[in-house]
Amino acid sequence: MRGTLTATGIALVVLAGYTLSCIIRPFRDCWLCKGKAHHRSKRNPKLSRPCRWCRSSGKRLRFGRRLWNRARRVHRDTGVTAR
Repeated sequence: MRGTLTATGIALVVLAGYTLSCIIRPFRDCWLCKGKAHHRSKRNPKLSRPCRWCRSSGKRLRFGRRLWNRARRVHRDTGVTAR
């Protein structure tokens, strides 16, 4: 019983930390171009082309922030109001 409570507490702390980091820094570097907005071709390393994953911005929206935005959009579209 005590181990389950400890594991749950640790999971909640990690989840709260990730949520806070998604609020503070919603974007991260693109995994393909590593934030440079262009990436090198594997066949010819001299060629550099715009990154299609980040659309040449070098940044991508984090997964947690994407979930948060979708939840806000669903909440707004359903017309639910807090009382």
